[in-house]
Amino acid sequence: MKILKIKLFQETACYKKPFAFKVAETYPLPPYSTVIGMFHKIIGAKSGEYFPMNLSIQGEYESIFSNYQNLRMYKGKGQVTAMPRNVHQLLNVNLVIHMKAEDSVVDKIYNNIIQGKETFTLGRNEDLVRVDDIKIIGEPQMVEGNIINRYDAYIPVHLEDEITGINYRLNTTYIIEEDLRKWDKVDVKYVEKHSQQGLEEVLQDEEGDYIFWYQ
Repeated sequence: MKILKIKLFQETACYKKPFAFKVAETYPLPPYSTVIGMFHKIIGAKSGEYFPMNLSIQGEYESIFSNYQNLRMYKGKGQVTAMPRNVHQLLNVNLVIHMKAEDSVVDKIYNNIIQGKETFTLGRNEDLVRVDDIKIIGEPQMVEGNIINRYDAYIPVHLEDEITGINYRLNTTYIIEEDLRKWDKVDVKYVEKHSQQGLEEVLQDEEGDYIFWYQ
């Protein structure tokens, strides 16, 4: 399997939390399901087609702000109602994403990004992505010692359940049951950069960035 490392920038982004209707709250980083969806769109996956992949997601943002958008809701029988909704958005988002998958999958994603003429989005359709760096990297090495990350990160609790951070249960992939999506989830801690994470060992890539695989 190959590992793709990609650095992305978004001027604004909203990674909406499920069931946040009256106020569109955002996660501090995109959840795994959102990034998996982006990669599948880049690869040109068909409806219902899934390519297995593992992810590590980290990054940072400058600030968070709110604005109002008009939310349209359909009540059936052609009835439409609208209401203003407060939307939380992140400003100047930088992301570092590692993705591991079969060689053919990684190669196709890499080539489609390098050669592609489309714009990419992550989060909402209006949350455009700029690709600042993309490369296929070598096998990461396990390092030990005082692990202090340079980015905010999702750290799965299966790596270390004593980590101090904000608890999230993030969607990953889903199956369809009775016409509904049934999500697999993973428990993580959102750990802010430059904090002591409580990890004694972690994978590190050739550029010195850590990797926190969700599975």
